Amino acid sequence: MKELVSLLLAGDESSSWSFICNLIEEKDSFFFFEDILTRSMRYIGELWENNEISVADEHVASNICNLLISRYNLQSSNETASLTVEGRPKAMVFCVQEEDHSIGAKMVSSIYKESGWDTRYLGANLPVKDSVIYANIWRPNVIGISLSLIYNLPTLLECLKELNQLDYNPEIIVGGRITSLYQLKNYWPSNIVVIEDLYQLRSWLKANKLCERVYAYN
Repeated sequence: MKELVSLLLAGDESSSWSFICNLIEEKDSFFFFEDILTRSMRYIGELWENNEISVADEHVASNICNLLISRYNLQSSNETASLTVEGRPKAMVFCVQEEDHSIGAKMVSSIYKESGWDTRYLGANLPVKDSVIYANIWRPNVIGISLSLIYNLPTLLECLKELNQLDYNPEIIVGGRITSLYQLKNYWPSNIVVIEDLYQLRSWLKANKLCERVYAYN
């Protein structure tokens, strides 16, 4: 992992991709997103917290990570194009207002899309009112929200409160770094699903039979 981290911090997209391709041969998307990219970016976050790298270094690595995800998605979309069918379930994924750490949300969106869902990735820093308006219009089956920073928790709680008032009762899932660091289930409504990592998301999808293709990963 440290070799990949060094490549990410150096801004070397080409070498990072080549390195990753050797690691993920015969592996699935969950391995690529969770075991490779998430672990690498969390290690980079630790380096920043310990003042071993600068904010600029972290931004360079994040940008390369985003490019790698897009590159992987392009490859996956070519391989899974035949899975696109009418009437597939909808997933809406975003980060709350003031939350700019969107890599995790982008990974989750990729998983849904690869699994055959009609997916809308709304990115980082989405105002609460806009998330509610979009959900009311598009009416997704699942609304996925990612949060990394604890000081954005009040905004998340406001968002959950508003989304819980939607008249068609979508499944609401909260994920991100915050869910693996803190026990927060007492802070939000009991119907909210908390996902700590992508493997847990896979289990949830399988248990709720919301995706057929995900069965192929076992």
